[in-house]
Formats: sequence, structure tokens, C-alpha cells
Amino acid sequence: MSSASFLGRALLPILLAFPMLAPVRAEAAMAPWVASEGGRMRLVALSQPRNGTITALVQIELKDGWKTYWRYPGDAGMAPEFDFSGSTNLRLKSISYPVPDIGHDEAGRFVGYHQPVSFVVELDKPGEAAPSVIDLKALVGMCDAICIPFMAEFKLPLDPAVPEGEEFSALMLAQSALPEKPRADFAVRSLMKSSDGKSFVAEVTIPDEKDVQAEAAASRGVSLGKDPVVTVDGRTARVVIPIRRIEETGTQHQITLLVKAGKRAIEATLALD
Repeated sequence: MSSASFLGRALLPILLAFPMLAPVRAEAAMAPWVASEGGRMRLVALSQPRNGTITALVQIELKDGWKTYWRYPGDAGMAPEFDFSGSTNLRLKSISYPVPDIGHDEAGRFVGYHQPVSFVVELDKPGEAAPSVIDLKALVGMCDAICIPFMAEFKLPLDPAVPEGEEFSALMLAQSALPEKPRADFAVRSLMKSSDGKSFVAEVTIPDEKDVQAEAAASRGVSLGKDPVVTVDGRTARVVIPIRRIEETGTQHQITLLVKAGKRAIEATLALD
């Protein structure tokens, strides 16, 4: 499904949901849930910086039968968009995505989540003693029989004096769902363009030669083709990712490659030459 058709099908639900798009304020480090037809979303944060970094979660709970999406959604749907640019005394450092399901449904290839999901956000805090407010404008796709974009805005002041018991527990649970860090038995060894320039080719050391899957998302200016092709030879997986086009953007392009092998998964963001 194209982005245009996805948004076109979603126009009526957006208009009906418009009253829910007002900013949500919270005095503690946990914003109230904002509801949509397919589920609900909220923002949670640890108010105390760790090494100058604030950690936050964007939590999504889906209703039965609904789904949402990874960095690259597959053949339909839409990737999440998180805008923290309006935050006070905070700058976005990274957003980490839990390991998604990779498969096929009635719309084609699907990369995303059928269960509650928490995206882990790290924000630099330049002024350690100065007040901070997280300002998040979020846009995510949710699908069941229909697909709807779900928009919500959160403004969350950070108060270092507020206890962090529930928020800390939520963070620990969210981090356990992230891809593991690459290690000797499971890592991307190389990523290069094919000799004909039509694809990127990654060589990956894998711990298990069964049930190996891969998916990729690219930075702005790089359009990838569908369905990476994975071939396995012993403890090496070769991932071929088709290239549709590469545009000059003035910045170095990147690919985020996710590889699942059995019950394990890694993710690596690699610069493109």
C-alpha cells in the first residue's frame, strides 16, 4: 500500500480523532495515556540524568487484532515519526526499537508489532541543573481492518525530586525487548554495494543457521527495494538488499540492518560510502 493510499484511507478516522490531538501535560515523569481507535500511547521518562542523558519511553498498547510498525513497515503501513525538537534543555540522541515481527499478512510483507511496544529514547541534557521539558509530537500507524495514523502530543516536565520506581521498572522491561549488542558469534562483518550497483550486500556472522530473517531501513535520500534476500552458509548469512535510488542529501547515508537468527536478534546502523 502506498503512503498516499494509506493516508487517504485514514482521513475520516483522523478527523474523528482530532479532539485527542491537544497537548497532554503531566507534573510527574509519566504522561497520561492518549487513546485512539486502535490503542493508546503515552510518554514516560526518568527525570534524573545519567551521564548527562535523560532516558524516556514512548509506550504503545494495542487493542486486540491491531498492529503497529518498525522503522520500515513493510509493504503497507507507516513507520513511526517522533519529533522532540520542541523540548527544553534536551536534544535527541537516539531512538531504539524493540525486535519486530517479520512476516506476511493480507497487505503483504509486514515488519512491526502485534503486542504492546516501548520505544527507548535517549536525550542529551546540556544544562544539568537547568529545568527540562520533553516535548514530543508523535505520529504512528495502527492497522486492523482499516489503517489509521495516530497523532498525539506530549509535554512532560522533568522533576528530579519525583521518585522513579514505576518508570525505572518500565525502562528495564523495555530494554530487555531491544536487539542485543553485536558480539563475536553474532555481528555484521561488512556492508558494501554490489558490483553492479543494484544492491547492498551484508555479511553477517550468525549463531544459528535456522530461521534467519533480515530487514533494513535507510536514512533520508536512500530508497530500498522490498524483501532482502538471505542465504546461509554455515555460520555466515549473506543479506542482499535491493536499491531503488540514492539521492544526494549533503549528509552521509546510513542503513540500519536488523538480523534475526532463531530467538536472537541484532541491529547495526552502518554508514554507506
